Amino acid sequence: MNTEFVIDINGSKASVYMQTGFFNHKDMAFPLHKHPMDEIHILLSGTAVLKCNKGEIALKEGDVLYVPASMLHTYQSFEKASKRMTFFIDCENHSQTVSKITFPQVVFSLLCKEIEEYVLKGKDGKLKPLLSYICSDFFGEEAKKALSPITNRELIIDDFFTGRYNSNVTLNDLSRELMLSNKQTERVVKKITGNTFSGELAKRRMDAAVVLTQTTKLPLAKISELVGYSSYSGFYKAYKRALKNSSGLSGK
Repeated sequence: MNTEFVIDINGSKASVYMQTGFFNHKDMAFPLHKHPMDEIHILLSGTAVLKCNKGEIALKEGDVLYVPASMLHTYQSFEKASKRMTFFIDCENHSQTVSKITFPQVVFSLLCKEIEEYVLKGKDGKLKPLLSYICSDFFGEEAKKALSPITNRELIIDDFFTGRYNSNVTLNDLSRELMLSNKQTERVVKKITGNTFSGELAKRRMDAAVVLTQTTKLPLAKISELVGYSSYSGFYKAYKRALKNSSGLSGK
């Protein structure tokens, strides 16, 4: 579930989407994915390892990690008792640098209390000013952010492809989430992503496959399975097309 706040970041207004579904961690698969917005991860307890194109980043309780928009990333592991909170920052002029900071214990303890109060009891309290404080560390005065026109529908579509590109999903699945007909959904997906439903699904899968070929030693057959292809021949044809547009790739 995404909850929207409007906060001040160094004098500029920005929307922040709080992903409350991530408060209590449960064992789950974390496919390689990216978002159109900057993202902040707060590890409330336990430890975790996040992988992105900058390498592996170890996180412990109190760490806050900034992941730039459009950067592929995934959680490699989570301690079972861990809790985390994730926020999307809806801004323009995105940074391209991953940053991690550890907050002073007094600030972090207050943040944990305010997040728990909001998630479990719906009380806002000091959460908004604390989010402003956190974001001010990642967005400096020289790179003030302006509110960009991302809509809830765009969030639903991005969340859908981000979290489910490697499974057997259909246009009908997304239509149910958007509460639209298949025809309307196809039109909305085309407007927002520039692709048809099947085209966007194939693009997300191939984006992940390209990164896996560059950062792992997995055979293409295994990568095909990981990114959601049921047919290796279908994957390989798509991979070869991507290969033509990326001179840095090589087959395995």
